[in-house]
Amino acid sequence: MAKRKRRSAGNRNAKPLPGWLYLLFGLIVGMVIAYIYYEVPARTAQPPPEAGQPAAAVPAPAAAAVSKPAAPAEQGITFDFYEMLPELDVEVFADDPAPATRRVAPTKRMEVDAAGIYILQAGSFSQLADAKKREGEIALLGISAEIKKGEANGRTVYRVYTNPLESAAEVNRISRMLNNNDIETLPKRVK
Repeated sequence: MAKRKRRSAGNRNAKPLPGWLYLLFGLIVGMVIAYIYYEVPARTAQPPPEAGQPAAAVPAPAAAAVSKPAAPAEQGITFDFYEMLPELDVEVFADDPAPATRRVAPTKRMEVDAAGIYILQAGSFSQLADAKKREGEIALLGISAEIKKGEANGRTVYRVYTNPLESAAEVNRISRMLNNNDIETLPKRVK
């Protein structure tokens, strides 16, 4: 016959420890580990005093003054859309070598004097999303625009152009409208 195993009476009646006791034990162990990790290396890092010299008193830790990091000094670099853009320009359309334009102060807007077909460049962006945002801003003003992909200094750029405009008055009117809405433009003559 098979023998039956006998269970001791002490195991059946034992109750598990409450959860708060496990929490307290975990907190105590964590605090001991944190103390060892942060305090012990700081104390052992100080060199022991040499024989014959009195031990220097350890100053009490002073309240650490919170200081803001110094802001980097501005280099005085300013960017002017009309001076930078012609240097970075890669021809998308066949442009006249010297379109008849004049700068209008103080808005830095250029007005067209000569007759011809013009487009207005409303920005050059390194990210397509930025170019699409500008195209949307222009569309909200009721002006048709398109994005052309090109290269400038070995980088891909996305330029936003209005559709061709046939009169100098129309070019100046749309340029003024865009500039009034904080969109700088650069007129380009199309052959």
